[in-house]
Amino acid sequence: MKLSSQELLYYQSKVAYYRDEQSYKRLFLYFHPILYRFSYNILQDKSISEEIVSDTMLKIWEMGSKLSQIQFLKIYLITSVKNACFTYLASKKHKQSLSESIDNDDVQMCNGENPEQLYIYSEVTQRVNKVIASLPLKCQLVFRLIKEEGLSYKEVSKVLEISQNTIETHMRIALRKIRLDLKHFLHK
Repeated sequence: MKLSSQELLYYQSKVAYYRDEQSYKRLFLYFHPILYRFSYNILQDKSISEEIVSDTMLKIWEMGSKLSQIQFLKIYLITSVKNACFTYLASKKHKQSLSESIDNDDVQMCNGENPEQLYIYSEVTQRVNKVIASLPLKCQLVFRLIKEEGLSYKEVSKVLEISQNTIETHMRIALRKIRLDLKHFLHK
């Protein structure tokens, strides 16, 4: 479901001033996948990511009229999820266990596609995911927010509280590492 910025503001206002459940549901359904992917990329834990996103979305319901004061809701929500994830990672309860998992959901079996092409696509996707997973956390976050979530450099700067020059550096590092890895992979 794609919503324009005007629609987002409309639903945000209806939730803020009228506590409109349908508008809240639309906001929830729109932001949930974005926030969940972002949280999962940081935590690598489905249940904790789901819990953090649900808690964050519940907080916007509970804000009441204060919700109308938020100028950029998407940036606000991503920043809230980021902070909740980092708080979780810093908590004593959390025992960090990094397990590498490759997401093959992107490979869709289409009737007309060549199996060899699907295999190559799958292999390249796995390689890229491995390289991204091996990047430092900030570099990963910058890459994923820009390439997977479609945020601008300026929006990422606000979310991660780093300069645009730093973001450009992280993107150069990520793209260089991906390019080098694929170059070695394709020339084996």
